[in-house]
Amino acid sequence: MDCIPKIKFNKVNEPYGCFSNFAQYPIFINDKEWPTNEHFFQAQKFMGTLHEEEIRAVSSPIEAAKMGQEKDRPLRSDWNLVRDEIMRLAVKAKVEQHKVVRDILLSTGNCTLIKHTSNDFYWADNGDGGGKNMLGIVLMEIRNSLPEYTGTFYLPQWLAYPDVHPYDIFWRMGTGEDYIMKYGEWFYSISEDAQKEYKRYFKPPKDWEDGEDEEDD
Repeated sequence: MDCIPKIKFNKVNEPYGCFSNFAQYPIFINDKEWPTNEHFFQAQKFMGTLHEEEIRAVSSPIEAAKMGQEKDRPLRSDWNLVRDEIMRLAVKAKVEQHKVVRDILLSTGNCTLIKHTSNDFYWADNGDGGGKNMLGIVLMEIRNSLPEYTGTFYLPQWLAYPDVHPYDIFWRMGTGEDYIMKYGEWFYSISEDAQKEYKRYFKPPKDWEDGEDEEDD
């Protein structure tokens, strides 16, 4: 109950996948449409050259990422100095231009957001928690700066009180009942898209499943 909850994300087809740079949310920056954040980010490595437009025009973020890593392209000399700000610009644009992403981001409250993959030490956690997790940090900075941000977040009952059985009287009197009421008020105050992501991520253990099904009905 005292620790800050964590939400890990990575692939676009997994819970909270909208936070991925590969997620299909076009952004408008510098009077141009970029198919994904990845397109914009990789293209800025070659800003002002033909490579920038070539990357913007490719069909998939995976292809854009591969092109951005090609050694025969002229990487700008100040890249390591500007890459954080470019990522921040892209993420901010996605959050501002897509309400669904904004709503889901706000719903994470005070959670620590972590890009979880062993393929990236800088933008992710390196898979073992040893990475810098800069994408997660950028997301949290932008989230916490939004006017609607409250920092409110509730874990599901089985994580908030993992040692209490779902049929225990604790849930009908005192602390447990109070927690469920506050949790319910918060959960139904967030958007339907945010509720969906929450349910996909925080799946109930077997001894809670029946109760969850009844609640959903």
